[in-house]
Amino acid sequence: MRLLPRLLTLFVLCVSFPAFAQEPTDDLSDSSQEAQPNIIIFMVDDLGWNHLSATKGAMKTQPAIYQTPNLEKLARGGLSFTHAYAQPNCAPTRAAMLSGQYPARIHNDVYVVRALNRFGRGGMTKSEAKYLGPGQSEDVSVEAITIAEALKQNGYATAHIGKYHVGGHGTKTTLPENVGFDTNLGGFSQGHQPVCFASKQQGKWKFRAVGRGDFDRWAAPYTAEYVEQRGLSEELIGTSKHISDALGDAIQTTIKQLTAQEKPFYLQFHTYAVHGPLKARPDLKQAALERLGKKFNKRLLEYVGFIASVDENVGRLLATLEDPNGDGDSSDSITENTLILFTSDNGGTHTDNLPLKGVKGQFTEGGIRVPLIAYWPSVIPANTVTDYKVHAVDYYPTCLSLAGKKWTPPVTTHPLDGESFADILRHPQTDRSRGPIFYLFPGYLDRRATPCVVAIDEIQGKRYKLTFEYESQSWLLYCLTEDQAEAENLIETRPEIAKRLSKKINTWLTQDHPTWQPKYPIQKENGQPAGPPPLF
Repeated sequence: MRLLPRLLTLFVLCVSFPAFAQEPTDDLSDSSQEAQPNIIIFMVDDLGWNHLSATKGAMKTQPAIYQTPNLEKLARGGLSFTHAYAQPNCAPTRAAMLSGQYPARIHNDVYVVRALNRFGRGGMTKSEAKYLGPGQSEDVSVEAITIAEALKQNGYATAHIGKYHVGGHGTKTTLPENVGFDTNLGGFSQGHQPVCFASKQQGKWKFRAVGRGDFDRWAAPYTAEYVEQRGLSEELIGTSKHISDALGDAIQTTIKQLTAQEKPFYLQFHTYAVHGPLKARPDLKQAALERLGKKFNKRLLEYVGFIASVDENVGRLLATLEDPNGDGDSSDSITENTLILFTSDNGGTHTDNLPLKGVKGQFTEGGIRVPLIAYWPSVIPANTVTDYKVHAVDYYPTCLSLAGKKWTPPVTTHPLDGESFADILRHPQTDRSRGPIFYLFPGYLDRRATPCVVAIDEIQGKRYKLTFEYESQSWLLYCLTEDQAEAENLIETRPEIAKRLSKKINTWLTQDHPTWQPKYPIQKENGQPAGPPPLF
């Protein structure tokens, strides 16, 4: 095991954090918390912040076209976060969750999908740009200590199902099975599903080029028995299997295997839905059509139906936790000792995210704010909501806190940028606030993003967001507490707020640690990195 040499010399009893990280003392010591919980991170691809019918997390802004009854059930039984943040697209979010680090760390050099120079599509051209993006990695480095490796050291079995995207680009050493995951179904460099329905190839049913063939065992057409067991429409019998149903089959099988090991487990269930191509199961599309009526386009129809398949898998997950071996007897239920964290990897892209501004790929709220529902019946107060802000880097330290932190990554070689929110799960109404959330983006993403730095933090009882844009050398300041749509730039009227936040940005970017190597946009005029923004 590649961690063993480090374990012989480094055994750290508590997590230390770099600048701004404030690890709380988690109140998880009463008798109900003695057992290590199972942890499931259910992450959807490209699901918008309010594209579900659970109301509290979306602050009652969700359109009526989205009907997700199982997510409503999850929210009624758990905690909804109104201000959960991810990176603006999929690969950097997954890297942040896997490593617990911002992209500025040498072990997580993933700022965006593919290259940092993606011009065109209605945006700035390469000749117009004042900068060029630096090089980057597409994978979390093999030297990183992943969340799976850390939890294995704390006695957990580990599994990954579905999209991974931050391993396998040119080397097998960064694939899930080589970085701490005991089970890997579908995880490699692939960024989306090429097809949504199985087809027959050389006499066998397969999902063409999806997940290295890991889901082909569930690719056969719908049978009468399967349809009856799940209560689906009989019209599906004999038709091609949908990829979301195959992933649902995979999670049921995997949880059954994990519970048989009699040890706590960590499971990443990262769906291909709702990334394009958008192809919903026929009956779910028909149900969406009945809700949409005449006010729809084909893309939206497929999207709403695709979301419904995600919701079905939430229901299947809950049912499996209640009866892991599927024998109809819930005496083996693990629901009370299992935490589910349901979220998305970035803002929505298939339709607008109003009232939030922007879409996937942008650093506006519509690109980085995501749904987050935490469900753990024995611990989390039911039907609660919190404005406490979290970021993708926070999952790693949170999981470690819940695991008991018998072993944690050495701060000298793998510091964590996130903060545990384990205490928030138990006490959602706490007055404790998280430190600032930061973003550094040194390149170009077609029309959606140019080089920038962002900070989100509370000042004087309100939540503010400050952005520095390198191209225009200008600042944008919004009060998210009063202006979710980012409609009014306060940079002229609240300079004292901008000054304080710009100082925090500077301190964050210039922190002194051997693993901290932020990359800046490269000035075309002299080939030198632009460096941190000037203080406001």
